[in-house]
This record gives sequence, C-alpha cells and structure tokens, in this order.
Amino acid sequence: MEYLVNDNPSILIEKETGKAYPFSAEEEIFVVIDSSSKEMISFDFEKRKLSARCIVRLIDYDKGVISEVSAITPKFNIKSTFAPFPFKDSDITFLGGGFTASAVSRNGRIGIIASVPEIKLPNGGKGLKVEAFLTNDEKEKSFNCLISYGKKTESLHSSIAKEITGTIWIGEKKTEIVGDNLQGRHIWKRTSFPKRKEKPVGIIYGKSNNKPFSSVVLTYDDSLTLNTEGLLKRYDKIKWIEEEKDSIRITNGSNINVKAKIFSSVHEKQGPLRKARSFKYATFSGSIDDKIIEEAIGYLEYPDRV
Repeated sequence: MEYLVNDNPSILIEKETGKAYPFSAEEEIFVVIDSSSKEMISFDFEKRKLSARCIVRLIDYDKGVISEVSAITPKFNIKSTFAPFPFKDSDITFLGGGFTASAVSRNGRIGIIASVPEIKLPNGGKGLKVEAFLTNDEKEKSFNCLISYGKKTESLHSSIAKEITGTIWIGEKKTEIVGDNLQGRHIWKRTSFPKRKEKPVGIIYGKSNNKPFSSVVLTYDDSLTLNTEGLLKRYDKIKWIEEEKDSIRITNGSNINVKAKIFSSVHEKQGPLRKARSFKYATFSGSIDDKIIEEAIGYLEYPDRV
C-alpha cells in the first residue's frame, strides 16, 4: 500500500483509494546525511495537539560521537490571506518551531532552519547551524506500514527526500548542501493510541552502486524493506541475532545478511507520544539480495517495554 505525501502530517491518505487515516499524535524525523564525512544530523519533532518536543542530534559515525540538544517547541498552522495577485492563498504548516529548530512545510517542500550554538562537537568545539530544503516526490515509492488494533491505528512512513539544497555550519566548517554525497530522509510515525506500543525497529541509510538507499527492518512482522529510487522490495522471515556484545546480525538465512556494529546508545525518557526507548547507533555491512552494503549508517530503536 502506498500513501500520498502531503503537507498535513496528521492525515495519511491511501494513494489508490483516497482513504484518509487521521492521527492524534505523531513523531516526524528529518535527516540530512553527508556520506563523504559520515555525519548525520537528525531533527526529531514529537508532537501532540499544540505542543511538540524537538531533539537535534549530530552523529559522527567516523569518530563514534553523538551530541544532542532538546527543546519544547510550538506547533501551529498559518493561513495566508494577504497574498497579492497573481499569487493565491496557501496553507503553511509549521511542523515544529522554536529557538532550537523549525520545520516548515509548503506544497511538499520542507524547510529546516536550526541554530544550536550549545551543541558539542567531536573536536571539542560547539555550534551547529542548518538551512536545508528537502522535497518529497509523490511519484517516488515510499515505505509504509499500517497496523490496526480494533479502532486504534498506528503507522510508519519512510521516504527519500530529493533536491536537497542549503547550507550546514558545524563549528567553523561550512558545507553547501549540493552533490551526490548528500542525502535526505523523512520518517513519520503516527498513532491514535495515548502512548505508542513500540517494538524494535531498524533504520539503515547508505549507498550501493553509487545510488542512495534506505531500509526499514521491523520486528512487528519480521520483515526488511529496501527502498531505492524507483524500487521498493520487501523480504520476510528476518531474524535479529545477537552474535556478541554490540553486534547484531540481521538475516533471513539466505539472501539477507547484514551486520550491525553498535558504537553508541542514547536513552530517551517517556515523551508525549511514546514510551521510553533507546537508540543504538551503528554502522552496517553485508548484503541485501544483490546489493553490497559497505559502511552504511543508521540505528536500532528499542523500547524499554515491548
């Protein structure tokens, strides 16, 4: 099942039938990746009604260092009624906004503006600024999982963002966001439960044959789904095998064989949307079908209570 990517994060719409699924709370994550330096910046907006919490993380996979800053941020919509001719009225959705970071959506294009002077850098310095713009293409295939418990519904959506432009400052280093080394990802989690009933989830980002890919690994149904440009393929009977400390093998015993090497773990307290959990950040290597996975990055997400 595929869904339309639109500006209203509280409603998911089936692409074929047009059926809409409203949700009372959501977690929306935007990720900008520089694969040349193996750095990832994530913006995690956890929202319920009119309030939100934003967590900004800088993950240096090469040095194995994670820094984060969090802030309470408002969530609201603005209806423009003063646009002069020939422009017309438009809805602008503030997905999360505050002094730490803001994400603004309009017509499928998402702008992220962040200023985090207090975040610590791997070299001992401080400071992070981001002005990034990502576009979600409705024509591209995206990963979607819809789970129902009676009248309650949860969903997980992941898509590859295209046309990434902007600028990143990490300390004194300034990087223009252009070129093949930069990737963008967009993840939505939505629920009509008071608290999400999480199970372990794995998210992998990387390149194979010089093309970006992402993969979602679920213990809900023991599946792995590979998402590349123009391709969405699912594999079943996936097992998570703990081989040794800080090492997990994800495999189906045949054409899926991926090793996650965990280098750091971050624990989050219970939030407005979900229960307490841990992110285990890792590098990934191995193979998914005919794709060779080398030094891909991502994380394994574990709830404290399943």
